[in-house]
Amino acid sequence: MKKESKVTQTVREAVVKAVEKGKDVKTKVAEITRDAVREALDRTELSREAVKDIARDTMTGVIDAAEIVKIEASEIVKEASEGIVEGTKQAGSKAAEFTKYSAEAILEATKTAGTKAVAITKDALKGFLQGTKEVLKKKKQE
Repeated sequence: MKKESKVTQTVREAVVKAVEKGKDVKTKVAEITRDAVREALDRTELSREAVKDIARDTMTGVIDAAEIVKIEASEIVKEASEGIVEGTKQAGSKAAEFTKYSAEAILEATKTAGTKAVAITKDALKGFLQGTKEVLKKKKQE
C-alpha cells in the first residue's frame, strides 16, 4: 500500500480541526485546500504528474476528513475543488498551465465520495477551467 502523503495528512487534520472548532467548513475547506496546494507546488519541481498527485492527495484529505467528522463529502467537494484550482493558479503561471491536470486528479479522487460528489465537482470545475483558459490566452497575447 502506498504511504500516505504529507499533503493528505495536513489537509485532513486541518479540515477536522476546523470542524471541531465550529468554523464554517465550506469556507475553511476552500482556504485549507488552496493554501495546501500552493505550498506543496512551491516546494515541488513542477510537472504534470506533480500537479496531479498534489491535487489528488488534497482531495483525498478532504474526503477522509468528511468521513471522520461525519459530514457528506458532496457538501464540501465543490469548495475543495475551487481551493485546489485556485492554489494551482496561485503557484505561478507555469502551474496554471497544469490546471486541467489538477482538475482530472480532483475528479479521480472524488469518485470515492460517490456520484453526487462527482457531479458537483464536475460543475464546479467547468467554470474554473474556462476561466483558466482565458487567463492563459491573455498571457500569451502579452
